[in-house]
Amino acid sequence: MDKKAKDILFKTYWTSAGWTNDDYRKTDPADFDYAKSKGVMFDPFSINKSGLVENLKKLVNKISKEDISNAFLCSLTTKQFEFRSAIGSYANAMRIVNGEAVYSWDLQEKYVDEDLNVLNFERLKWGGVRHSQALYNYFDLNLFLNLQIDKPSKQDLDIFSKILKAISDSEIGEYPSKLRDRLKDVYKSSKDERSNLLEILACCKILQPASYDRPTTGRNDWHFVEYWRGEDKYDAKAVYYYFQRLF
Repeated sequence: MDKKAKDILFKTYWTSAGWTNDDYRKTDPADFDYAKSKGVMFDPFSINKSGLVENLKKLVNKISKEDISNAFLCSLTTKQFEFRSAIGSYANAMRIVNGEAVYSWDLQEKYVDEDLNVLNFERLKWGGVRHSQALYNYFDLNLFLNLQIDKPSKQDLDIFSKILKAISDSEIGEYPSKLRDRLKDVYKSSKDERSNLLEILACCKILQPASYDRPTTGRNDWHFVEYWRGEDKYDAKAVYYYFQRLF
């Protein structure tokens, strides 16, 4: 990815203090044209519901599950979060096109002049934070087609095995935040990275709550993983679905 284009995108939305205030989210036209020419920034985007769903169907049929899982695994060592994001978008897109689990996706009747640039910023910085949204799934998977996917290394596989072991070691009643803390002992990463990793695993139903009738801690940023508890461990069938070559 072109470093200058990525810097232009990031400076539009982020400062050392966090998010740029909405009033200051402006990109110099020449800088925008440069970032756009490199496929990093985009013009406003419009589409209706039927068109979005139809495009999602084409994408999930075109993209191989092996590429999706390989990209996720490789991201564990490379920290290229755009590779990690796609597995969550793939999982949610599959639910959308199959009409499953309405709670897990947000699909509007139409989208008008949507800002794809903030979606790409979130995708590159954290691996995406809107996997429940159909527009993000479409955008993410469409860009995934342009990525060069390598096979995961032994180190990638070892890290993933350690992550699964940490999940398996979770105790009854433990909340997602406890698992996030547990992961820092087996996977060098920031708190935000671990949070997003858990969300992606839950989006893929690897972290699958046994019940949604559970108390929560109130204010939190969890979505897919909010009702998971330590006794749920991980869903072996979901792991096998995405990573069957590990077994």
